[in-house]
Amino acid sequence: MKTMQYDIGLTFGIEAAVGQFITGYEPGSQYVPSAEENYRFDKSVLRDLMVWWNMNLSGNNKDGMYLFGPTGAGKSAALVNFCALLNIPMYEKTIYEGMEFDVLMGRTEIVGGDTVFMYGVVPLAMGAENEPGILVLNEIDRADDAVLTGLYEVLAGRPLVLDAAGHHVVKPDNAFCFAATGNTNMAGASDDYSNANKQDLAFVDRFWKVSVGYPEKEVEMTILKSVVPDLSDELQEKMIDVANDIRSLHTEGENRIPLTMSTRTLLRWANMTKAYHGFSSAIDVSPIAYAMDRALLNVADRPTRAAIIEVAELHIGDAWASEPTKATGTNGGKPLND
Repeated sequence: MKTMQYDIGLTFGIEAAVGQFITGYEPGSQYVPSAEENYRFDKSVLRDLMVWWNMNLSGNNKDGMYLFGPTGAGKSAALVNFCALLNIPMYEKTIYEGMEFDVLMGRTEIVGGDTVFMYGVVPLAMGAENEPGILVLNEIDRADDAVLTGLYEVLAGRPLVLDAAGHHVVKPDNAFCFAATGNTNMAGASDDYSNANKQDLAFVDRFWKVSVGYPEKEVEMTILKSVVPDLSDELQEKMIDVANDIRSLHTEGENRIPLTMSTRTLLRWANMTKAYHGFSSAIDVSPIAYAMDRALLNVADRPTRAAIIEVAELHIGDAWASEPTKATGTNGGKPLND
């Protein structure tokens, strides 16, 4: 794979960084993910990813990168879009309860009458098919001890021996990097994430630890304006206030709710609000509330639903229960709550 230099300012939309460069790859690998439209990086997280990647390529660091934070904060999205914009192959797997180590290594299959070993994400990321890149294991704080123990050698940069492939040896390419995401700081289960396991200190010690939070209000306003420009600025701001309060209910206090509102869910709610407003004659309630049900609330238990509706009514006011024609004011038409 051939490397190339990317202008940081032009690639990541940072005006102050125009003229500074970071190494990526030429386009062409099938393992490069697609960039998410309208995605915005947290500058601090992006800075950490760039420095970590650059240090790995230069041989000055072979530690893993662990991004942790609440559900819906965009941990995986940060890695996906970083790889997409620099054309870095990415090999992603989400850990699930009871998953065995061999799932990450690969398996044997019968192809045309022959027994063939199919590489898993770990050897692929290490360069088994000459396209090394970033291995991303999501929800790694749910992994069993047996899985983590098997990954020690990988994190240490040692060759991988695939027993199921006749003791085939895969040596890590210099471009191989190990990244992981999780909800906790690897200290074990919390009130919010009871499925998390406490990880061995030796394993935790091999990672950079970067906390990822929900986007700033100004960032989400920019995203909303670009995705749903027809909704009034006032309504967009109120929707973000609702989202932030839902997130606080999910992460703070003694009686935390099990649901949260990611940026993805916020955009879904806004898009659906606009779409249902176009069918106002078929809806006898506010499109804002109607869309919220379908974007989030229809999977909520009664206490959670009541808490979220209380938040929505507080911020959105009369428009939460108003007639459809008055619930979705636009910048060029009737204002909100007219």
